[in-house]
Amino acid sequence: MYIRNLRKPSPNKNVFKFSSQKVSNTIMCESSLEFDACFHHEYNETIETFASQPEGFYYRFEGKKLPYTPDAVIYDIHGTVKFHEYKPYNRTFDPVFRAKFIAKKEAAHEMGCELILVTDKQIRIYPILNNLKLLHRYSGIYGVSDMQYELLKLIRKSGSTRLEKVAEQSALTMGETRSFLYSLINKGLLKADLNEDDLASNPLVWGIE
Repeated sequence: MYIRNLRKPSPNKNVFKFSSQKVSNTIMCESSLEFDACFHHEYNETIETFASQPEGFYYRFEGKKLPYTPDAVIYDIHGTVKFHEYKPYNRTFDPVFRAKFIAKKEAAHEMGCELILVTDKQIRIYPILNNLKLLHRYSGIYGVSDMQYELLKLIRKSGSTRLEKVAEQSALTMGETRSFLYSLINKGLLKADLNEDDLASNPLVWGIE
């Protein structure tokens, strides 16, 4: 077993940094695809915590013992641990990659973990990914202001309403309204349909009691 250190400076590394409130740390990512996957993990309620480039392991391929480090390790709320490998979809058809991945998967299984292949087609889904990135932009706003409490009352009273309507009723700009409401979504006090609605437009929001 061994650990790769992405924090060690290297001219050959292009490291992406994801600031996570869920794990209270900065996640170091080796690729933009790995970085984009972090947004899904951050807002997936079934994931308790996650990390990139976890402790690696060895697998056997064509008579050789080779080192491998998964791109991420995922711990869910049920106590299950899974490894993730991220790859562009068009690279998953390479026969050598497929044969190696099967060997890696078998080695992970022997350790009691599942190794899952996740492609860009599963990560870069729109509007979901853009919505998660927009929410993440407002994740550093702490506490709930008096104005946010008033907006919560307004939204709960109506049951559900559009962002533009909230802005009109509260005499706020769209930018101010987004800042207040998306911070509340981050805190779990408001909901929006991240799969279908575009948060950059005029999404429907509703309160959680």
